[in-house]
Amino acid sequence: MKTLSMVPTSSVPSARWYVVQTQQRREAQAARELANQAFEVFLPRYQKKCRHTRKVTLVATPLFPNYLFVRLDPQRQRWRSINGTRGVIRVIASQDGPIPVPDALIAILHTRLDPQGFVTMSLRPDFVPGDAIRIRSGSFAEAVGLFDGFRDHDRIAVLLELLGGRVRVVLDEDLVEIAA
Repeated sequence: MKTLSMVPTSSVPSARWYVVQTQQRREAQAARELANQAFEVFLPRYQKKCRHTRKVTLVATPLFPNYLFVRLDPQRQRWRSINGTRGVIRVIASQDGPIPVPDALIAILHTRLDPQGFVTMSLRPDFVPGDAIRIRSGSFAEAVGLFDGFRDHDRIAVLLELLGGRVRVVLDEDLVEIAA
């Protein structure tokens, strides 16, 4: 779900973005319901890898679980109605009203959207060959080795001390971290 625009931005000139807390795993439902009420909604999502036995699938996952963004003008729009929306817990607010989100944050998130509407997660580590790497999980959990290089899209090679010598093991990059 990309930005849902039911109200053109130009029709609400002083509108800002605000955070809405949603019920657990109800972000998409809340976004649909708010869009049906003519609010402009932004639910940033990314594609998360889920591993089941030997199968890896990509699942659309909220970037901020239990939260989404709504663009509105609290002086002109009935923002309190958001709190009664299905899937919503509340608009994040103080005694003075909803607390706006910096426009720069939303702009950065929008620039990171790919053509399918997902936030790109370019978290490729800045490892240098020879860096000490700790394996977080899997068959070699807690083992420390040396970074040997990137192998393909999301896999890296680590040299481990095994069987009296160095053995190259290729792992998913999200299973490793820099050793402290």
